[in-house]
Amino acid sequence: MDKQYIGIDLGTSSIKMGLFNPDISSQAFYQQAYQYETLANGAKEIDPNVWFEIVVKGLQQLVKRAGSADSIVGIGITGQMHTTVFLDQRGQMVRPAILWNDTRTKLFITELKSRLTVIEESENAKIVSTGSPLANLVWLKREEPSHFKLLRHFLMPVDYIVYRLTGHYSTDYCDASTSSLFDFTQDKWATQICREFGIDEKLLPTIHASSDVIGKIRPSLAERLGLKADVKVVAGTGDNAATALANQTNQEQQPLISLGTSGVVVVPNQGHQLKPVGKNIIFKVTSEDDSVLTQGTVQTGAVLNAWWLQDIVNAKDAQLEQAAIPPTLLGQNRVLFFPHLNGEKTLYADPNLRGAFVGLSLESTRENMYLAVLEGLAFGCRQLYEQMGNQTAAEFIRVVGGGAKSNLWLTIFANVFGLPLRKRAVQREAIEGATMLAIIGDGEVVPDRSGDDEVILPEPTLKRAYDEQYQRYLKLAFVLTNAELKIGGGQS
Repeated sequence: MDKQYIGIDLGTSSIKMGLFNPDISSQAFYQQAYQYETLANGAKEIDPNVWFEIVVKGLQQLVKRAGSADSIVGIGITGQMHTTVFLDQRGQMVRPAILWNDTRTKLFITELKSRLTVIEESENAKIVSTGSPLANLVWLKREEPSHFKLLRHFLMPVDYIVYRLTGHYSTDYCDASTSSLFDFTQDKWATQICREFGIDEKLLPTIHASSDVIGKIRPSLAERLGLKADVKVVAGTGDNAATALANQTNQEQQPLISLGTSGVVVVPNQGHQLKPVGKNIIFKVTSEDDSVLTQGTVQTGAVLNAWWLQDIVNAKDAQLEQAAIPPTLLGQNRVLFFPHLNGEKTLYADPNLRGAFVGLSLESTRENMYLAVLEGLAFGCRQLYEQMGNQTAAEFIRVVGGGAKSNLWLTIFANVFGLPLRKRAVQREAIEGATMLAIIGDGEVVPDRSGDDEVILPEPTLKRAYDEQYQRYLKLAFVLTNAELKIGGGQS
């Protein structure tokens, strides 16, 4: 009987689940949306039981469509990172989970950064922000001391589903290393940080490699679902790491650009190199792994395309608008666009940073401005990459996300970076990465699908033109980010 695996992707507003064969081909999908609660002061919360109820429904549906439930041998999980779940000694919810996009802790983030810096925890000082587990735990201790006294286990969303499936409290290196509670020199929880903020290390889950089998599905749950009692559940990982795995970033050791809502640049290395710029994510697929994914983000990514088309020029057909841009205009556009419309976290750490068009004249056209928008994101991503890149030059860039559907945008990126772009004919997402972890945890080998790549090559003349344009962009970025009174002044 052929094996089958289930992947779960716990997103911020919906949960996706899939039944997969060992070659990562899908047999069935299930998806259900859900809502979290938005309260005063930027607070965003949810009862984590909502997630598990949806997961159970999804498992029931997938088991029905599996042909034989006995063929299902493993479950892998990915999902939103940083969201903090608080459990008591019985594993019950102490209070609703605080989501990653919650901003109630904004008033004391500066204090946390300062205290982390004083105790020489610069890596954690760099990444701690509103929504970070450390910030949420400190908030709970200060603002809800009665709940903090009841706290016996802190988990993140992936960990919570693993716990409900197996009864074991665990996390993986990816979620642990982005919690602002991690010791990057020894790859373990940071004892000094816990002491500084009065957090008992016993509250923290055991850290595992992402494909480690944490346990088998609880017998009572297996019986309820019609599954065998020996279905393995692996530790799982965060969504960005799972996307990187799904696209073989850690195996290929080449940079990945995700053109989703935000523009994400991920640079892998297998030598545990912590970069001074970007968020360093420890990502151990197996216990022997020593990989680090360094991640930087242009907060306005492919959403720039929708902003320009829908909000500015009221156009519905992106393909038609892009076709109107003359190919001869590429690399020759005198209009530049600074893409940071809603702040920037990685290079400038300025939430009030705003975008700008520069170089407009009476001759500027709609096509000039639209092309500048597309080019601006490519320039912004290159600037990120140059700060985070490895010493060894990249051979190519893997590109994923909705923005990768635009051939024009890919042509721009290939020539701005001066590197071939590789795009899969069928894109893999985080849910496939979760499934791959289940396959690896089951002792099987994940198939290589690099042969189905579509390759976009840079053109030498156009590359040189974009190199010149990029230097103009850097001058623009310098002026806008060093002006005494920044454009926009934080106003949207």
